[in-house]
Amino acid sequence: MKDWHRFMSIGAASVLVGGCQEDPGRASALPTTQPTTLPSGRSIPATWIATFAHETIEEAIGIAIIDGKAAVSDPKAGLIDLFDLTGQHLGAWSPSSTGDPLGRPMHLAADRSGRLYVPDFLTDQVLLLARDGSLVTSLGGYGSEPGKFDAPAGVAVAADGSIYVADFNNHRIQRFDAEGRFVRLWGQEGHEPGDFYYPTDLALGPEGRLYVADAYNHRIQVFTQDGDYLTAWGRQGNAAGEFDVAIGVAVDDTGRVYVADQFNHRIQVFGTEGEFLGTWGEHGTGPGQFDRPSDIAFDDAARVYVADFGNGRVQVFTIQ
Repeated sequence: MKDWHRFMSIGAASVLVGGCQEDPGRASALPTTQPTTLPSGRSIPATWIATFAHETIEEAIGIAIIDGKAAVSDPKAGLIDLFDLTGQHLGAWSPSSTGDPLGRPMHLAADRSGRLYVPDFLTDQVLLLARDGSLVTSLGGYGSEPGKFDAPAGVAVAADGSIYVADFNNHRIQRFDAEGRFVRLWGQEGHEPGDFYYPTDLALGPEGRLYVADAYNHRIQVFTQDGDYLTAWGRQGNAAGEFDVAIGVAVDDTGRVYVADQFNHRIQVFGTEGEFLGTWGEHGTGPGQFDRPSDIAFDDAARVYVADFGNGRVQVFTIQ
């Protein structure tokens, strides 16, 4: 049985923008929204720019930027919603082989050619989608043997096309080559360095390190691309550098590591070795507030997109 309730506590929340109920068919457009500077941690002031919301989105858990569009996974609806980067809703993909909604699409990743990788938590597959949303191929299937998954939750794609998958219920990371052939795996259920307790997301840094959101160990672990352990940081709590479920991780072009700190309702930012740089966010529905944020992505203009799961929306920020 899929441990979805461990992955994400389900709850309803109104989508509010600027303290007012958002028109479900509209989004706050980037060029016209008045920026709001938010309280922040030590040296990372975050400026809220816009909110993307649409009536089709019930839960926003994963986000990736592809071809100048924001792809947002909605695990409750089983869809991938698309927005242009001004916030206009462009439609939704339902890219299963049958055309039916996906089981539970999770954290997303894109490769250099603009293809989208979608881990499906319920069908135990990672789907590869073409730039038009059509299904190209899939990896996995249910199981614990190499190359199989039990609830894949996150994916990262290296410059050479290597694919890394957070295999949630198997408590491990798997690596595949660019053709989808199994290469290696590492990890087991546990709490020691190199162990995992429900890993949920991964990200590759510009220096080639692999950062893993080891969610229920409340930490980030760092590995080489071959799976050699390098370092880790975090523990359970609400102080700077602590997490209450480290559910999502992303790395910008400067090497700063962003972590979606789920039940602390905030984003924390770190250096490559785990040094705390800053934080923003609190529980709520207004600009810069979150209800269980779950994923982070960046566009070419260095804007930061946060999947605000419980509020069913994406928020956009600039970071100094």
